[in-house]
Amino acid sequence: YLDPLLPSRLCVYSIAPPPPTKSPCRADYISWYQNCYKLVEEPATWDAAQAACKQQGGNLASIDMSYDQAFVAGAVLQGKGDAWIGLRRKDDGSYMWTDGWPVFFTQWGPGEPSNIKDEGCVSMHASRFFHGTWNDTKCDQAKPYICKISSGTAHTEN
Repeated sequence: YLDPLLPSRLCVYSIAPPPPTKSPCRADYISWYQNCYKLVEEPATWDAAQAACKQQGGNLASIDMSYDQAFVAGAVLQGKGDAWIGLRRKDDGSYMWTDGWPVFFTQWGPGEPSNIKDEGCVSMHASRFFHGTWNDTKCDQAKPYICKISSGTAHTEN
């Protein structure tokens, strides 16, 4: 018995695979949610690093949440060396991100921030024991740095 509602022959459809997803980031940046990150391994002072990131349309990296922290420490820094992030101590002793985003999340290393007078700029540790934790240090030291370009809503204060 042949059921007239069932097709009598099997049809095979062939569809082309979808095109690769286009990254919202420049070629030398890594995409993560609404942001693009890049580790620059050429050492620079904190101010020079921020200026270089600004020139590319971003800032030294702000880290808003624990999953951003995990991504930046793991995928971007990769244990290559301590690197500047966009956190800096203001004259009143509070800290502020270069992109104006409020400081909701921190990942200070043991005994940090030490708040020593000349140590107002923050770097992320790459060492095995303190990997990803933050340290306030002297701004005039030359270190690699992490730039972040936000492709989502800008947080910069005008």
